[in-house]
Amino acid sequence: MSTPRRHPLSHRRGACSGSISLLLLVILGTAACGSSVGAPGHVINPVVVSSSLATSIETPAGSWAVVPMGDLDQPLNTFWQLFFRPEGSSTWSDETSALAVATNGGLVLAPTGRSLAVGIRPSNLLEYSPLLLTSGSGRSWSPASPIAGLAGQPDSLAMGADGAAVALTTGSGGQAVLESAEGLAGWRELTSVSKLLASPAGRSCDVLALTAVNTSRAGVLIGGDCRKTGVSGLFSESPSGWLRVGPALPAALEHGLVDVLSLQPTAGGLCALLAVSDGPDTSLEAAWTSSGSTWIVSPVLDLGTEQVTSVGADGKSGLFVLATRSVSEVIEVLSGPGRAWSTLPDPPAGTQTLVFGATGKVDALSVDRTTFTDWSLPDSSGSWTRAQVIDVPIEFGSSS
Repeated sequence: MSTPRRHPLSHRRGACSGSISLLLLVILGTAACGSSVGAPGHVINPVVVSSSLATSIETPAGSWAVVPMGDLDQPLNTFWQLFFRPEGSSTWSDETSALAVATNGGLVLAPTGRSLAVGIRPSNLLEYSPLLLTSGSGRSWSPASPIAGLAGQPDSLAMGADGAAVALTTGSGGQAVLESAEGLAGWRELTSVSKLLASPAGRSCDVLALTAVNTSRAGVLIGGDCRKTGVSGLFSESPSGWLRVGPALPAALEHGLVDVLSLQPTAGGLCALLAVSDGPDTSLEAAWTSSGSTWIVSPVLDLGTEQVTSVGADGKSGLFVLATRSVSEVIEVLSGPGRAWSTLPDPPAGTQTLVFGATGKVDALSVDRTTFTDWSLPDSSGSWTRAQVIDVPIEFGSSS
């Protein structure tokens, strides 16, 4: 679908807007001079930022996508929507009303086989996260026991093939990782950001915040932000305690701060997307693991000062990154281990996320207040064409 990348993005500059964009510009430096470069392993003070929840996933039943709609600069008038497109169909439907809960805080998706778990983040007077499970078609939903508020990252909820689940939560006591062997029930605390920081693994990168969770054949994998330059915050549990298992960074990135943006399940294991920020510039590197300890790393993608809007899966082994420039957006695709980054035609204005379906066709899902539009790209040399428009009835002010 995509064409080889011919040039880096470092020449693309400009301030970017959008209330849900993932801010990857990490403010570094000392109070005296504002310098942002440190020696490898040097401790500096980044600003903790949030990830966009806009994303898409594929299940055997079809495609699911989460996008924000409404007045996106007003949290109480932003209403996250859940859209579903059955396998073999070209038509999306809005399944949000089936959740029967206010969605201003955002939605988190976790596929498992043909089933899908949806977590609803706290907002307004909702102080916990309801969890719901569907068999795959979205026609019926079963509530599960609610948990503490899910963190505001797209990979804060995951389910394994055996039905076990893991969740990243946040509350007055700080961030915690919860585990359930019973599938969205019987939760227990596995660790927390404070406990991880007290461990040798956490101290080795001076872990600042947790950003993603998922499961692999080796068990639970946790991603986080580190305050030490040149080290990646990926942690795996062992009989002797938590181990930092992230891949070593190339020499060109060893002065940067690493943020684990995503932990994507793939056919070959988990794929971690790492953002390495050095001053105003950010680079991306993906790394695949089947064991939780050895990694296959991708080439480095230079984003410059562009901001990441959405991350999701491309097929069974790859991922996409939707990034924002000053006046438009760009799509970068990594089809799997051993592949190079490639660039698709710029998406339509207002694109919130992308969908790489089973047919090889790419869809860009754009939002204009209460209007949802699906744009289709038949091949990488073509142009985007409007495939479907849905007017979503939104009751502004209903969450005040």
